[in-house]
Amino acid sequence: MKDLPIETETAMSIVNNCLVVTLQGELYDETLLRIRTDILEKIQATKVRGMILDLCTVRALDSFAYNFLADTARMASLLGVASVFVGLQPGVVSSLVDLDVELADVQTALTMEDGFEELKNVLSIHGDLQDAEELDNTSIEDEAWKSDVEERRALANEE
Repeated sequence: MKDLPIETETAMSIVNNCLVVTLQGELYDETLLRIRTDILEKIQATKVRGMILDLCTVRALDSFAYNFLADTARMASLLGVASVFVGLQPGVVSSLVDLDVELADVQTALTMEDGFEELKNVLSIHGDLQDAEELDNTSIEDEAWKSDVEERRALANEE
């Protein structure tokens, strides 16, 4: 797991090719904007395939903040990243339903482990993608080695 430095109070780390974003405390408009920017920049920089938004410490979430986070998840989706919201508190869930917030297009899970399992089912984040990356790295190295050998042979033949 590697931590990524950011200027907000939001903790971000990469776990199993997944960006884990832990949201803390109250989510003000300026904070939400910084979080969105940071998330999209980290996705672009790290090429992760999944994102978990951990909301377990968020005690209040109005419709604006929820919709803003849902839009951020949609933006991540356009970058090829599946998202899951985890840790929604019962009071937050009750408020969102009372406010008639559209919840259908957001994947949710009760715990972080459930969130990883959800992403695993959607994207095969564990194993398959990591194995594919290792194979890609190996084949790139093999191609570079073959190219280097061919270049040395050509030089030797010229002499």
